[in-house]
Amino acid sequence: MKAQKRIEELEEKLALLQFEFDSLKSKMYKSNKKRPPKEPPASVSTPPKKRGGLFGHIGWFRKKPRTIDRIEEVKLDQCPSCGSRDLSECVNIEEHIQEDIILPITENVLYKRHHYYCRGCKKVVAGTGKNELPKNYIGPKAKSLAAFLKYVIKVSDRDVRMIFKKVFNLDIVTSSITGFKSQIKTKALPLYGRLLEELKKSPFIHADETGWRLNGINHWATHNS
Repeated sequence: MKAQKRIEELEEKLALLQFEFDSLKSKMYKSNKKRPPKEPPASVSTPPKKRGGLFGHIGWFRKKPRTIDRIEEVKLDQCPSCGSRDLSECVNIEEHIQEDIILPITENVLYKRHHYYCRGCKKVVAGTGKNELPKNYIGPKAKSLAAFLKYVIKVSDRDVRMIFKKVFNLDIVTSSITGFKSQIKTKALPLYGRLLEELKKSPFIHADETGWRLNGINHWATHNS
């Protein structure tokens, strides 16, 4: 019995040492196996493409995140290979950092605006809640994302609606997405005015020479520098 127990202990130590050796080997050395080159179709004759980046090209490596938002302890109570529950935890812990997207859940906010009678202006007044758009059923974050998808990423109105429904579980009418543009424009007018004044103070302005047609007539942007 003692000899059998000693054999099991040695087998366990050997397995741990082999695991540590394989882990260190994978970190220090890369695999020497070369992938077989893909053969082009018989009708197409193309020169073989060299593996790797261009000469002098600096490789890109993902940087580790500065902060860890959540720690997931991956523990076992059963062997995933054979199903045995006779497990003894090793000392070494392998760390693996993974970055992912946390899809937000639609937030329904009920704003309870308290009214007050102002003795100064002789009328009843109320405030506006944080991120509240009075008389609007869709919040500013959703509208900003819809405008970004439509005008920057060039996603169609129907696809924007599908993204909101499938990803965020937020149902919006396709025609209302176009209305977001005018609402955002109204909110951004003060910022637009400040940028315009700053441009006027600049010693020179870079103009886009791309033309466009208005009522069948070609037009170009002009400026005075």
